[in-house]
Amino acid sequence: MSALYEVNNVTLDLAGPAASGLQRLLPGNAPRLTILSGLSLTIGHGEMLGLVGESGSGKSTLARAMMGLIDITDGRLSFQNRTLESRADFIRVRQGAALMFQDAVASLSPRRKVGAQLVEPFQINGVPLPEGGKTAMTMLERVGLPPSLAQRYPHELSGGQARRVSVARALALQPKLVIADEPTAGLDVSVQAEILNLMTGLRRDMGLSFLIITHNLAVVRHVTDRVAVLYLGRMVEWGPTREVFARPRHPYTQSLVAAEPQADPRKRRADLALKGEIPSVLARPTGCEFHTRCPLARPRCAAEEPRPRMITPDHMVRCHFAEDTKTETQGGNHGTELEH
Repeated sequence: MSALYEVNNVTLDLAGPAASGLQRLLPGNAPRLTILSGLSLTIGHGEMLGLVGESGSGKSTLARAMMGLIDITDGRLSFQNRTLESRADFIRVRQGAALMFQDAVASLSPRRKVGAQLVEPFQINGVPLPEGGKTAMTMLERVGLPPSLAQRYPHELSGGQARRVSVARALALQPKLVIADEPTAGLDVSVQAEILNLMTGLRRDMGLSFLIITHNLAVVRHVTDRVAVLYLGRMVEWGPTREVFARPRHPYTQSLVAAEPQADPRKRRADLALKGEIPSVLARPTGCEFHTRCPLARPRCAAEEPRPRMITPDHMVRCHFAEDTKTETQGGNHGTELEH
């Protein structure tokens, strides 16, 4: 599968919260915090890639960097085989890629009707409106909403309707890539299923690629082709979704999979609960940054940073002892069982 968007060894540093106002204004004087560290991933044409990790792992920061909303410190971003270096490059990206924000209602102006907000991407990018005044109604119909919703204000929409409107607005300029930040957050299970079915249908009908950022592993398991696991701004595991869920190799991935809610209370899951909170980027642990919470940590983990290791040609893990922590879920869909 050819690459649509590539993230190559990207690092992103930001001024730390302890910096004064003057320090923030003077380059080089403010203390720097590494938010993303050496990240690499690719999104193929027509692919759904899942990006998972706890709050504070850098998922949304990566999405904003990919859209040019935050400048990266080092590395390379490329879209459709073209390196992104200037403001003009990212303007082009925003016509070929779209970002769906986590809070669908908050991303809409409360003072403007839905129809007016759906045509904003055309106005902002200087693109002529197709089909005259029918544009907003056509966009609503594409996502399964009645055209009459164009005359409503955001507060008059249900959560599911607001999410569909955000999908419609993301599709306004017929992008190749949609970055969806928590697309099912705050929705009940039945509405979540409707939104996921809508996205998979659009992928099939329009050839769209999706980067799905979520805490919900059930979403990733259900709709994505590959999954990337982020911890403290670093990729710790990635590979085909089915393989990663069936045989997670990194202890962090194992813990996430083991903690996934199960419908059957009789299914026993391994005790791989994470200890404590995700560390602060103000005080990154030495060696493997996960060792302070890892249930399988050894002295080497605190002293030496693990290098990426290819378990298979398309399954990477960043762990010293990945071969010693092989796992396989019961039936491919249940809890994790360790093999010692």
